[in-house]
Amino acid sequence: MKARKIVLVVLMLPLLACLFVACGNSGKVKVTEDEAEIKFDTLSHDFGALAPDSSYTFDFVFYNIGGTPLHLEGATPSCGCVSVDYPQGSIDPGDEACITATYDTHNRLPGHFSKSIRVYSNAKTRFVRLTVSGTIDSKTTNATDSIKSANK
Repeated sequence: MKARKIVLVVLMLPLLACLFVACGNSGKVKVTEDEAEIKFDTLSHDFGALAPDSSYTFDFVFYNIGGTPLHLEGATPSCGCVSVDYPQGSIDPGDEACITATYDTHNRLPGHFSKSIRVYSNAKTRFVRLTVSGTIDSKTTNATDSIKSANK
């Protein structure tokens, strides 16, 4: 039984070493391309049930997984009910940043909604579509809500 434990430990050491090396990248993402490339944690967010006359925020976290600086050229919402804030400067290879989307339920009818945000950049993938959705429910009474990405 003791010999089994020793063999198990010896076999697990290389695996653990690989995990430590893979995780020890100082918070930067592995760079894979010679040009800028954008990668999001998620392309959509469902706010769930929202109260009328409130604002709700979500951060779409993204990474430059390319080999040159990433520049966002624009982030355009499909509706005036969504406002977008995005980084104006360059995002270096391996770094992360976020696009903040705010949905405003003021003067909106109850029911389901789905709105898109078109993101343009100098990345290999020039265009990415993000989506926010939810349901405005007159029975929901929570105050202004701020929802951040789970990875932030």
